[in-house]
Amino acid sequence: MAEEETEVTVDEDVPENFAAQIARDLTVIFQKQMDLDTASAEAAAYIWKNTGTTGKVGYFIDATEMWLETQSAGDKYAALSWLAIANQSANNEDYDTLLHMMINSIVKGYYNLEKPDIEYKGKKYSTYTSIISNIFIRMLELNPTNGEIASNIFSIFIRNEMELSAKSTAEEKETGSSIIPTDMQDLYDDVISYISDRGIFKPSPMSGTEENPNEHIQNLCERLRSTRRYVMQEVINERALEKRKQLELDLKNQLASAEEIVLVAPQFTDGLSLFVQEKRYNFKYLSVEKVRMTLQLLGSITGAVYFLLGFMGYLGVHWVDGFVVCLVMLALVRILLSRKQLKLFYPTDISKELEESSTAFINVMRNMSQEQMEHFMVRQIKLEHNQKYLTMVPEYVKYLYAIMPDRKNMMISVDELSELVENSEIEVAKQLRGQ
Repeated sequence: MAEEETEVTVDEDVPENFAAQIARDLTVIFQKQMDLDTASAEAAAYIWKNTGTTGKVGYFIDATEMWLETQSAGDKYAALSWLAIANQSANNEDYDTLLHMMINSIVKGYYNLEKPDIEYKGKKYSTYTSIISNIFIRMLELNPTNGEIASNIFSIFIRNEMELSAKSTAEEKETGSSIIPTDMQDLYDDVISYISDRGIFKPSPMSGTEENPNEHIQNLCERLRSTRRYVMQEVINERALEKRKQLELDLKNQLASAEEIVLVAPQFTDGLSLFVQEKRYNFKYLSVEKVRMTLQLLGSITGAVYFLLGFMGYLGVHWVDGFVVCLVMLALVRILLSRKQLKLFYPTDISKELEESSTAFINVMRNMSQEQMEHFMVRQIKLEHNQKYLTMVPEYVKYLYAIMPDRKNMMISVDELSELVENSEIEVAKQLRGQ
């Protein structure tokens, strides 16, 4: 209902001097009605009906300015109109929407410099600052209890501006340009400065103990300062809580699902067995290589001995025969004792298979929490297929971490992983004792 109406823009036909008409009609309403509550309800309904859109609400702000500029009691009706909207907004969504539209219009006008600045006590203030400040002061002059209403309205200003500032900061990070001037003082700070200046009272030295006529303004200023501190801290806490919830949600979304962990479990088991075989690969390879090199060396020595015997003419060996035997032996050891001919004796290289299994598990491991990893390790240690490789489980986890790219993106820290490895060693020891 309210949302549909607020979509109406300023393009609608508006009578001339519409702001003056609003001020005149509302003044008549408050003068005609003897009961203030009845007048407030009628005034709020009039304001909502005639200015309850984003395009027209600015005319009510102009009407407020006209009231405040009059020399008569016009400021009284300005304060009463704002009080009417504020009081009705507590129980009516339409009036709450209107109050927020009024505040949004003032904040927008303040940052867009839609009205000229004014000078007060040698300082420059925005016209919007003067409007809000004088409305609050007049509210308090009508009734001291209206200070709470002024404080509530002021808190909406603070929230509105802090939200706008946050959007502007985000926009500046994305595009490099801010949606609001960065060198302007916040409106709520400007209001407090203006009211503080309004509350200054310098008694005459000749007057003696003259009472401060601006004491109520000073009290209002202190109350608004307190409201500013409270609301700003509340907004900061809300943002921190929202950020924390978002981080928790992101963390939850990043965590590996139970289905992913179940599906990748066979990859861990296969990788563990391949890891054990790969560790033994070097020892087997070196053993075969030692035998091959020894045989090659023996063949080469035999050929060299025959060549020397033939060269020196010992044992009836002709030097040609010795030379031929030497060449034959060298050729034979190079051909028959090459790695290609003895490949059946060499262990099979399974580094490629190990890499595939390890990579498949690492992709899930980096998104597992410490608790998930602990439960997974316990299940793997108790798995029957892994019993002959139990002592290698902690070392395999270290190997996975060592070959993991972008380790900083892991869900668990290095300290947590170290603790996990230590716990897995304890679990392995328990399992071995149980056997």
